[in-house]
Amino acid sequence: MTDRPIPAAPLRVALASGVRHAADYLRLLRADPRVELVAVAEEADAPEWVRADSRRAAERAEVRYTDDVAAVLNPDVADLVVVCSEPTRHARLAVAALEAGVDVLVDKPLATSLADADAVVAAAARAGRVCAVVNRTHAPALRRARGWVDAGHLGLPRHLDLELFASGAHFTTSVERPELVVDTALSGGGEIMNFLGYCADAAHFLTGLRTLEVHALAGSLFSPAHRSAGVEDSAVITLELERGVTATITLGRVPYAPGGTPTTSSVRILGSHGHAVADDDVPAVSHFGASGRTTLAADAGQVALAAYLAHVVGSLLAGEVPDYTATHARAAMAVIDAAYRSLEAGDVVPVR
Repeated sequence: MTDRPIPAAPLRVALASGVRHAADYLRLLRADPRVELVAVAEEADAPEWVRADSRRAAERAEVRYTDDVAAVLNPDVADLVVVCSEPTRHARLAVAALEAGVDVLVDKPLATSLADADAVVAAAARAGRVCAVVNRTHAPALRRARGWVDAGHLGLPRHLDLELFASGAHFTTSVERPELVVDTALSGGGEIMNFLGYCADAAHFLTGLRTLEVHALAGSLFSPAHRSAGVEDSAVITLELERGVTATITLGRVPYAPGGTPTTSSVRILGSHGHAVADDDVPAVSHFGASGRTTLAADAGQVALAAYLAHVVGSLLAGEVPDYTATHARAAMAVIDAAYRSLEAGDVVPVR
């Protein structure tokens, strides 16, 4: 991608749809002096509620709105298109933008099927464009934990224990519309589709190893909305990574998550010479080794999303590729795909 033209500052950014997470992205991008927000665009044939929600997101951010999404999928209009639709449209909108010659940032998940994820990766390669995907690998505590792994403080990683919980008490306020999570026509799945990618990313980021096999258990234990829709609200997933490293992931939407915030997560790394804990609710990383406990504070002033968006903007303006792209997101999608196949098979399955 070295032949890509380098955009001049400010980076012109448009949103393709604005029904999911758009408010946060618009707020953070608008605060970046390197960014010019061009428009929020929606497909003219999208349902009325979709167009209304996208229009409302644009109005609140004081950004132009249009029903002509093709108008912003144009390198003469935008340098970067951010896809903030419901998940089942992510891949189609991303491919359209890439084929139009525009760099793309996709809200998570990249796609709702492995085939669609492959299609996005292929489109980016054909077009020679960047396709970045929102992730949490820029969380300060996670970065600090990776630094300790790289420095050898923990020895060889043996096992990871990851937890990610959303609080059901915040469901109606933290999710724009509950159906964006529970209606598979919009979401593509339940909380495995919604959250497992973050956890798979963390396991891959901390170890540098690929996932080989997956075993999943899931159910609708707490949420009537999930139960009525026939999707899982919680899951326990076990990964076998390369070199015999394993990971256990517990995720879901529970009545009350630890910490009382909308979402909470933690990571424990068990190594041959020590272990470390990174906790979103406590912005620090604690290392447990032969010399006892050592705690280093992480930068609580810049959360994962803000840090990643700033990284994407800086990379594109420098003519560089962000450190997390559709290729990385495809690896996470392969784990999600395997988890759902494991549920169907009731057994361990290989990652495709």
